[in-house]
Amino acid sequence: MTEMIYDASSTAEQTAARRSAWMAKATHGLLALLPGIVLLLFWQWASGRLIREIYVSKPTAIAARLFELFASGEIYPHLWTTGQELVLGYVIGVSGGVVGGYALGRSPRLARIFEPYVMAFYGVPKIALAPLFIIWFGIGMWSKVALASIMVFFLVFYNVFAGVRGVDRELVNLTRVMGANQRQLTYHVFLPAAAPYVMLGMRMAIPYSVIGVIVGEFTSSTQGLGLFIHEASATYDPAGVFAGIVILLGFVMIAGALAGRLERRLLRWRIASGPGPSDI
Repeated sequence: MTEMIYDASSTAEQTAARRSAWMAKATHGLLALLPGIVLLLFWQWASGRLIREIYVSKPTAIAARLFELFASGEIYPHLWTTGQELVLGYVIGVSGGVVGGYALGRSPRLARIFEPYVMAFYGVPKIALAPLFIIWFGIGMWSKVALASIMVFFLVFYNVFAGVRGVDRELVNLTRVMGANQRQLTYHVFLPAAAPYVMLGMRMAIPYSVIGVIVGEFTSSTQGLGLFIHEASATYDPAGVFAGIVILLGFVMIAGALAGRLERRLLRWRIASGPGPSDI
């Protein structure tokens, strides 16, 4: 009888704890949404009163334009083109940044030789390279992929480089004394230590890949969201411009959510209270 009472009280406590956790999450979600809702309400009221609608469309007009674009199918070819460019540019840039950052981080000699050149090229405004990439790769998809890759590469490169260079040398020496070879050092010491920096670079690179693709499409393109926004601007269609921006925001939010899920999966070993690169 006592065990039954104990089990019932334990179940009730667990249910209350779950309810309390759900209420806390719901409250946090509402607090996070509140500034956005206030901004949208003020925007809806101000458009047409404080500023002419030809400059800033109402959120309701933007929503109607979005519905029209998806219902008619007009936006799908642009979405497909921009999505391909974003994925390819991001993957190529991240891969190059991880390989380059790890190679220079592991080899002080290579770092002394190549780091000044990487830093010099990093100082060049990447947007200024868009016309050059169009000359090299044409007005098709690959000029945008190249521009996005370059913008992503440097962010990931410097994060990985810093992560590898920051590995505790005593830990490396101890692992070597225990008989670890270079492959074991890579997989069991350097990559786990650099993983938080890799993920930080990947998260930071998401909006920059979007910037690279859209700037390339603004410069010269036959299809894509950048071209759609440019044409909407040229025809004085602010609702179309904002609709394109909302779609780009959706790209960034989805990519950020996927990167966050990947980070939680890969970095489950990390102590929650330990400092990471995101605390810097």
